[in-house]
Amino acid sequence: MMVSLKNIQKSFGSQKVLNGVDLDIDVGEVVVILGPSGSGKTTLLRTINFLDPGDDGSVTVGEHTVSCKKHSRPEVLQLRRRTAMVFQNYNLFANKTILENVMEGLVTVKRRPKPVAEEISRRMLTRVGLSERFDYYPSALSGGQQQRAGIARALVLEPDVILFDEPTSALDPELVGEVLQTIKGIAETGITMIVVTHEIAFAKEVASRVIYMQDGVIVEQGPPSEILVHPKDPRTQRFLRRITDPSQDPKHIDMRDEAVTDEKTVQAGA
Repeated sequence: MMVSLKNIQKSFGSQKVLNGVDLDIDVGEVVVILGPSGSGKTTLLRTINFLDPGDDGSVTVGEHTVSCKKHSRPEVLQLRRRTAMVFQNYNLFANKTILENVMEGLVTVKRRPKPVAEEISRRMLTRVGLSERFDYYPSALSGGQQQRAGIARALVLEPDVILFDEPTSALDPELVGEVLQTIKGIAETGITMIVVTHEIAFAKEVASRVIYMQDGVIVEQGPPSEILVHPKDPRTQRFLRRITDPSQDPKHIDMRDEAVTDEKTVQAGA
């Protein structure tokens, strides 16, 4: 088992966001989490590496277990060293070049000598198709290029699991494909991945398991061929119908806008 979540509870004020989530993820699994705005999917991702610690429950990554309610900074740091996160809005340092951004974690977290960190970072940026952009600042890159740099920054840390929080929701439609192709290539290496996304085609092709969340609980989960093609729960059926055939649902909301709303809700603690 690579990741194990036990009874994860999380509230923002009086609003219950996660209501006793249990989840086990095997080594090498690619788990895609779907769900409407406010379902708790982004919050769940952030509880795994304690960016937003849960109020109760525990998180296990590999052999390292940390209590959500009672944990120390060294325990959290040890867990974070086994994970890496790719954020919705890239989170690159604007005053550093792309190469410096990717090197940062190797130097400050892994304590690698700068020449070694630079060599590793150049190799990783080349791997994600940015070999000619080493000395560019984030503002000089497209959104897709910035997100690929964010992926390279996660990969150089050699994490046991990578967490992707809506990695394409901030991108223009024509840039989504290049980022999803990069993520697909990473998945083929066998690394454990948890991806919060609304990209159904990507989930069908890459996920080993799809989870549907709503109201802070896991409604159903299983292989893509089951959940995305023949979902059993009416809530999952309605959600997928809204994406695949909006004309059938008068309550349709553009899922790209919904993803942004979900992130803002979390950040506001609502």
